[in-house]
Amino acid sequence: MTGTPLHQTLSRALARTGLSFPRGVLGEQTAALAAALDGDADGPLIDERAAAAAAELWPELRASTGAALRRHLDRSTGPDAADLRALLVWADDDDPDNPLSRSLTVRAAQELGAAVRRARTAVQAAEPAASTRSAEGAVAVARAAGVAVVELLDLDPDDFAPEIATYVDAGETAEALDELARVTGDEEIRDWAHSALDGLTTTGAGEANAAMRLLVEAPREEDPATDPIWVPTILALVEQGFERSLVASAVDATNDSAPERD
Repeated sequence: MTGTPLHQTLSRALARTGLSFPRGVLGEQTAALAAALDGDADGPLIDERAAAAAAELWPELRASTGAALRRHLDRSTGPDAADLRALLVWADDDDPDNPLSRSLTVRAAQELGAAVRRARTAVQAAEPAASTRSAEGAVAVARAAGVAVVELLDLDPDDFAPEIATYVDAGETAEALDELARVTGDEEIRDWAHSALDGLTTTGAGEANAAMRLLVEAPREEDPATDPIWVPTILALVEQGFERSLVASAVDATNDSAPERD
């Protein structure tokens, strides 16, 4: 219950550690829970789906969760360490209905729901161009697909920083893009990307939905450089990386120009 010592311990420790379940391993049960949380489902249905999602995730993620908590505990003292030791008791519990498992599962579903909303926003933005059924529309849909995959899989440009840097240093040419797609687009991550889009539909974006469906259902290309979903995905990550760099530069410039205080 909100406000209880148990809830407070969980909230403090999870906020401090940033512990979460990886987006890429969330399954159908977590997606069903996310839909229930985003809709008007009643409490019993949400509880039922939370239990099913936890049972799907906890056996696979319990060991890595415990290992992450122990790493944080090694660097913690005082009340922080006490909170983490409390969580470790549940991390060692096989029962997926324990408080840590359920809390992480619900948090994962909430984050997935927010990611789905952002992905749908990207698809909706492509709808006017997609409705023209032109080359420009196809490009808009491909870009939306890339943004959607980044959101749904929680991809981070920092995870591809060396490869992106090589692409930029090479002048961002077509050949450099082909190489970037090949060195980043292993079979597993491309499978995840295609699967993430497979169940995505957006209300009021019929043309964009149809064009996205063609991308998903197209025969899988062996070469990542010709994969119509992975190429826009890695380009979306490049753009995010540029945006972060611009923001960081702006912050540094602001700090450098700020007058010193006595």
